[in-house]
Amino acid sequence: MVSFDTPTLKPEVAPLPEDAKLPGLLRLFDSEWVWQAYCSQFGTPEEPPQHLRPRQFIYRPGARAVVDYVAERRWDQWVVEEEFAIELEAGKPERLFHYPDDPYLPGLPHMVSAADAQQLLPKYVRLHPQRLRVEAVRYRPGGRAVLRHIAGWRRSSADDVTLFVRVMPPARLERLLQAAELAEQSGFVLPRLAGCWPEGGVVWLAAVPGETVRSLIRQGKPPDPDLMLDNLAQLWAAPQGGGQALNVQAGFATTQRLFSQVLQDEGPRRAYQQAADALTSFVETWQPTALAHNDFYDDQMVVTPSGELALVDFEETGPGDPLMDVGNLLAHLRWMASFGSAAEECATYRHRFRHAALERFAWDEHELALREAYALFRLSSNPVRQLRHDWPTATEAGLHLVVEALDGAS
Repeated sequence: MVSFDTPTLKPEVAPLPEDAKLPGLLRLFDSEWVWQAYCSQFGTPEEPPQHLRPRQFIYRPGARAVVDYVAERRWDQWVVEEEFAIELEAGKPERLFHYPDDPYLPGLPHMVSAADAQQLLPKYVRLHPQRLRVEAVRYRPGGRAVLRHIAGWRRSSADDVTLFVRVMPPARLERLLQAAELAEQSGFVLPRLAGCWPEGGVVWLAAVPGETVRSLIRQGKPPDPDLMLDNLAQLWAAPQGGGQALNVQAGFATTQRLFSQVLQDEGPRRAYQQAADALTSFVETWQPTALAHNDFYDDQMVVTPSGELALVDFEETGPGDPLMDVGNLLAHLRWMASFGSAAEECATYRHRFRHAALERFAWDEHELALREAYALFRLSSNPVRQLRHDWPTATEAGLHLVVEALDGAS
């Protein structure tokens, strides 16, 4: 029985199956248990929230699960949010951590605190602001965070400086720096590296003015596909030395394990099996052929006021496959045409980009379709990871897109 003070889970999530190696998994979606765990760890607040909103689900069946929650308190017309996560690992007790005190991201509390960050900027960025505003952009518990630091001075003639701050486990920092060097061989503008704090896993990057390509597609004003392909072609032609290669087999296996565990109903399981069977041979034989971006899609790019294309996320750059870069973008556009806003604009741009790539590089259409289908297979796990209330039906619909792409629907 949920007590008066226990917040409700909102929205309710479609049930997940039990996991024998993570026996506490289903408790992560029991509002009473979650709230009791919160109060035991952090203390009972004087004013409890009205709702607990599960927002992200990081899950490796049989090994680890993390649910990210937002506790919502409504004060008159205001909604105050507080973020925390609960982590389960096989054979270990659950662990709670409260944003920004993430045990995997030692630099995050210092970057969220304006006072701490203002002390660190002179040392690592050689910037001495007299005021600093911190804005959260993105956070994945245990994985990464993106913040915005807006530095200012009392002099009226001095403009504010905006930096984007990427926070990650310190062990991943070297990979990002190496990927940045490789991405410089493309034709894209890259944000300037302003500073680095290795022990904290923190990188400051100069902000790039402009609008994202995703926003422009939705407005019906996207960049010419050939401009994107010009810049990509320079990357694909660069020497392959260095960087971490794209691991298609690992990505496929991770998604397979998730679907094998969570999909119980006949319709979604049949759609999963059909998609997996169609992709298995491709996945088993795929090999990197060139330097590539390896996570290329529309929200990774900004069109600057001068009309140049800037690549604002390049962390996966390394040995990969040019067709996979294009196939990944096509998959995101097909996904948004099915599930997102501005469906017609996304579908139209997908057709334009696909036609431009095939005409320019004379690629085999089936080879490109295989890569788009692989990317769609991976994207089909998003409804589960985002804890959509209708994740079983949304996942099934996503898996049908895999088959649609393989059937040659352009």
